[in-house]
Amino acid sequence: MADNPLGLALLAVVGLGVFGLLGWASFCFVRWYQADAETRVSLRQARRMRWGWKRLAPMLGLAVKDATPTVVQQYGPQEQPAKPRVLVPRLRTRADAFGVTATADALPQVGLSAWQDANEGLCDAWGMRRIRISQPKPGVIVARGFRREPLEAVIRSPLLGPDGSPVCRPGQFVSTDDVLLGWDEDGTPIVLNLAYSAHALVAGLTRSGKSITVNTLLAYASLMRDVRLIVIDPNLGAVAPWWRTAYKVSDAVHPDEPTEILRWVREEMQRREQLFWSGRTDRITEFSPELPLLLVVIDEVANYTRHPDRKARERFEAELLAIASQGAKFGIRLWLLTQKPSADVLTTAVRTNLSARICHRVDTVEDFLHLFPEGRELDITAADRTMPQGVSIASVGDMRTPVRLRSVYLPTEACWQINDLMCAEGLKVRELPDRVDLGKAA
Repeated sequence: MADNPLGLALLAVVGLGVFGLLGWASFCFVRWYQADAETRVSLRQARRMRWGWKRLAPMLGLAVKDATPTVVQQYGPQEQPAKPRVLVPRLRTRADAFGVTATADALPQVGLSAWQDANEGLCDAWGMRRIRISQPKPGVIVARGFRREPLEAVIRSPLLGPDGSPVCRPGQFVSTDDVLLGWDEDGTPIVLNLAYSAHALVAGLTRSGKSITVNTLLAYASLMRDVRLIVIDPNLGAVAPWWRTAYKVSDAVHPDEPTEILRWVREEMQRREQLFWSGRTDRITEFSPELPLLLVVIDEVANYTRHPDRKARERFEAELLAIASQGAKFGIRLWLLTQKPSADVLTTAVRTNLSARICHRVDTVEDFLHLFPEGRELDITAADRTMPQGVSIASVGDMRTPVRLRSVYLPTEACWQINDLMCAEGLKVRELPDRVDLGKAA
């Protein structure tokens, strides 16, 4: 064999083929092992789609006949007329928890319109509830098939395992990591990046799912080693799970204590002004445990901006406006939560600085328009009593057009468990209030 170059070459080809097959099998196994139950269903469905594609494509008019004779047909016996070949576009699939995305090459006379005409047949053959067909670039067709609707699917947060227990660890993230908020109606993940974002406004009635969205924000921020969390909440719903580890907290009903916290934040902004001279920049973009990003979350902000103590209310609003208008460049991220985002709750000066918007179900169209002034021209609205809990209209990050968002599911009980892990790591900065029964709260 050593003296036979052809034999060595053949052996090398066979070896490469075996290793390639083993690599492909290993990749498939790892993908299957790491997938959740819903994605595994989609993986099986994708396999069936590929196996039946050569038969299905001609039936739906997605293949073409090529009458050009091959070399054998051209120079071989001409006893029988040559049969035209059937060209089927190569199909590539990608499975996820919602369905399968199929990518194919467009053929002559079988382009986007032909695929759109075959939409209903593809749904029936592939077992999909609906298929969205697009052409992202010339010569490429993408058919996004949904076996279940993303807005109807309740999917746990990536912070939780299959049994619902936390699978995260304190300090696991940093402010530049993307936070998965949920998915839009096409199954596209909607993410938030605290380091590169600005301020935000979250609105929604009671039981609209607003707290689930906020839980995700607070949980990720608590697990970021270069973020300090400040939570002000007169109703305790948002602040309670993070009371022991948040940098500053308040459940005061009167505006004075929250105003003092906001005043401290503004003083911190003034202390950071020196960084603009030394760093020769107009915005702080790099954060660390020594120079953390400050996330200020105020729930039920109307409690303070509409408080009957006029002077206290005005002091609170003055500090709030200063942070909203100048805080972003100093590494401050302000998130305000309210049931009604009307003008008497938040002034126009404050609201215009809250660029990220998430609107769960609200009472009136006017409430929706306070978040999305262009709302009358949109095909979607949050002023809909049939809007499911946990679904919102969102415009976050680089999103230009508002979309429907289904938030990932992170219940308050899981937030307490995550906070327990943080306390076990020595990150507790205060005890629960004296009025709380520690045995019941643990």
